[in-house]
Amino acid sequence: MKQWFESLSSRERQLVLGGGIVLIIGLFFQLIWGPLNTALDKAELDVKNKQTALLWVSEKTAELKQRQSGNSKVTSGSLNQIVNAAARRADISLARMQPQGESLQVQIDEVEFNALVRWLADLTQNKGLRIESLDISAADKPGAVRVRRLQVSKQ
Repeated sequence: MKQWFESLSSRERQLVLGGGIVLIIGLFFQLIWGPLNTALDKAELDVKNKQTALLWVSEKTAELKQRQSGNSKVTSGSLNQIVNAAARRADISLARMQPQGESLQVQIDEVEFNALVRWLADLTQNKGLRIESLDISAADKPGAVRVRRLQVSKQ
């Protein structure tokens, strides 16, 4: 290769060197600079998208906290009294109530599903209670369910 290069005239050598430099610069931009620049653009776009998502989540979190603080109505009385009174008003007969520390565990033998949903909504929205867990199963009567375990607590 060295012999071939030395056999060229001075003008051809300059042309080969210039072409080699242009080739090296082209390869640098094609193989190194271009992918780095593309990756940088993609990372900037990703950061922008995540900032937008974070802003949206922050707004929704503030909105949710505001709604919760405005909607939380706390009824006075013990947890037993609140649940019992609400069940009587909803015409639901409770089979068993058992205190579990700060919460109350309730069982209902058979209740119409829609009545149960309305009662649970009343407990959470109007009485300021929180449903920790709910275990229901279908009853023999169509449209009715058994509540094996409903655990509620004050918020």
